[in-house]
Amino acid sequence: MNELIFDGRKLRVIERNGQAWLTAVDIAAALGYSRSDKVSRIYQLHANEFRTSMTDLIETPVSGFSGITAEVRIFSLRGAHLIGMFARTKKGAEFRAWVLDQLEAQCAPGKSLMFAWFDAKAAVDAQDKFASMCGKGLSEHRKRKPPLAEKLKALSDQIQPSLLN
Repeated sequence: MNELIFDGRKLRVIERNGQAWLTAVDIAAALGYSRSDKVSRIYQLHANEFRTSMTDLIETPVSGFSGITAEVRIFSLRGAHLIGMFARTKKGAEFRAWVLDQLEAQCAPGKSLMFAWFDAKAAVDAQDKFASMCGKGLSEHRKRKPPLAEKLKALSDQIQPSLLN
């Protein structure tokens, strides 16, 4: 999943731990705010209501500037829903309903634990192939593989719980 569409507008998806996260800038645009920092301001006003699983700051490359990164606030779908609750725009209610639909789709019966495990296994295998094909990419591989392997192990543990515990 690379993007979601809300009201004809593309929202870039950042996938973390098998969940979709959206940038504050994309959420602001979807809600109809003219200023891209409006969602961050809403977050700052209500930060005590957000759990760590709902928002985070990440470093992302700045388009057009090689090697330069910027800190970007992202929100899980639950966090995006809460932003929608505080939004005072005409699109707020429609956005909240859309986010709930996206959450339901993530938990749909068709997306079983086994399918999630196969997806995680494919991601780990693809990362291993990337590392073996590209000697220069080893440092990138060392960064990318641990979270993928951790997700695969977590899914494996859910499928077949350890008898030792």
